[in-house]
Amino acid sequence: MKKNLLYPIFCLLLLCCWTSGQAQDGSSLPNREDADATKKVQFNGLGRTILNNTSIDGAILDTDTTTARRLSDGEFLLDVAINAQPNDNTEVQGILRLRNEFGGFFGAGVTVEVRELWARGLIANTVRYRVGDFDHVMTPYTLFLADEEGTVNEPEVFRPQKEVIEYEQFYTDNNSRRLQGAKLDFGLAFPVILRDMKAEGFVARIRPTDFFTTPNRFVGGGQLDFSTRSLQDSVGLQADFGVNLSSVWDDLKTGNATSGITNQVFSVDFAVHVFENEQINVQVLGEAGSSKLDLREEEKTTFSEDDTFLEAGVALDLKASKLRLSATYLDVGPDFFSIAAQSKRVAFNRNKTFYNRIGNERRLRMPTLFDLGRDRALYNYQLSEDLMAYDPRYANVMPYGKATANRNGLQFGAVYGDDSSLFDAELGVALLKEIRGQGTFELKDFRQIRLAANVHLNRILDWDKTTKITLGFQQEQTDRGGVEVEQVDLSSTLIEVGLEAELFNRFDLLLGAKMLSAEGRDYVPAIEAFNDIEDFPAAFVADDQETMLGGGIRYRFKEDVYLTVQYQQFSLERALNPTNDYDLRQIFAQYVMKF
Repeated sequence: MKKNLLYPIFCLLLLCCWTSGQAQDGSSLPNREDADATKKVQFNGLGRTILNNTSIDGAILDTDTTTARRLSDGEFLLDVAINAQPNDNTEVQGILRLRNEFGGFFGAGVTVEVRELWARGLIANTVRYRVGDFDHVMTPYTLFLADEEGTVNEPEVFRPQKEVIEYEQFYTDNNSRRLQGAKLDFGLAFPVILRDMKAEGFVARIRPTDFFTTPNRFVGGGQLDFSTRSLQDSVGLQADFGVNLSSVWDDLKTGNATSGITNQVFSVDFAVHVFENEQINVQVLGEAGSSKLDLREEEKTTFSEDDTFLEAGVALDLKASKLRLSATYLDVGPDFFSIAAQSKRVAFNRNKTFYNRIGNERRLRMPTLFDLGRDRALYNYQLSEDLMAYDPRYANVMPYGKATANRNGLQFGAVYGDDSSLFDAELGVALLKEIRGQGTFELKDFRQIRLAANVHLNRILDWDKTTKITLGFQQEQTDRGGVEVEQVDLSSTLIEVGLEAELFNRFDLLLGAKMLSAEGRDYVPAIEAFNDIEDFPAAFVADDQETMLGGGIRYRFKEDVYLTVQYQQFSLERALNPTNDYDLRQIFAQYVMKF
């Protein structure tokens, strides 16, 4: 019933409120005057060429006679976007993809597919709609795509390959998810107390039925966001608040499936400007809500689990100092489950596209910094009904982002700088603890420190060409006491250093390094259905050192058109088993053109 609740609310508000319609989805639809002068059909898109040569050696290959020491791969790709505007209020777009793998000739290895299709428009000059493919994001606990592991502030030299992954997986800067279905939004303006309201609703199918045991699965929901007028002018008191609903459900009326799940997450978020003038802004902000997971069989609920979460804190903006400080209390219940927020980007248990198994024993090679930076097969944009696997060396404190269950504690943050600053930085500290023990009554303590900084050398030295040093740092510590078998003491440190220097006009030198060290022991539970712990395999023990170095040049023909040639070297050293050490090297050229 709840999944359909938003739509009657939207209709009721439309009928009862004095309104002036406002567009909300950022559509590029032109106004009527501009439309007359705009072409009805336009073409744009992206072209890309990658040629890659990768080699491997090291101790694990000393006696190996089966692993190829050198691989070559690449692709030639063209995405053509056809955009049409049949009338002033309607826009449709489709992207046709042509792809040819490196080495494919006379049609071999060529694929033709449709990458994207959507239509959008305006109803009664008030409500915007979009059908087909769309991106959507809500809050970190309802519908959200958290950042991937293994990066804090990615050096520019490693960005070209990561941008390919982000483009292929439909990742955006605002942590939105790519869905296929329909969405609508509109805005209302109010004469008193409330200033305006923004409303969004959506529904999408995330899994098709097989007409036997697997039912259709949908995700839907929406948001109502309100802003008040000034409630007290002398102190600048004003509030923003909203309600959010994200729901995932199986439709048992399709096919012959007799069982399915529903997962609903409801929350209220708020940001109250307690005091604000030209120098300072004090805010109280947060979000609170609950989740519910049901298993239905033959239209009856046979299993149900629910829990709550709370995030609340204060933020202080020192406007003249360009500094923002925050402190937040976080409590996410052990049984909190949000499919649309906890599904991860990296699927650590997927097969890699190169050197998936190495050595005479054909051992499965675990994902490394090198793979996270290059292999798009490890990345995911689908929604998973179970908690996905994670690697505690990269993220053990909050592997599922803020929505990681079974954590409470404090978070502190500091952000400095703006577009004119000599440097900018962002610092985050999390001091968390388990709420419920896993396999023991002893609780784990977690500590995380993250720092991202950019030093703009050109502004310091008064140069007109971009010259920037980037720094990234993450340190995590996990501890648990008790008898020897219960004890946990896993620590990991990730360091990133990069340089982007424009030597000549549009000609850049790119250098960078990423280093990960992990040492200690933890227990990573095996998860079964409904996120219950199935078992604890042998203790996860690490004494690893990963190092990735990169260097190259880039020529920017113009904005969004560039060619880069790079050399990268990666090494994995395992102190507990040095016979498994190996090195990877790659030389690649990448040309990208957006038009």
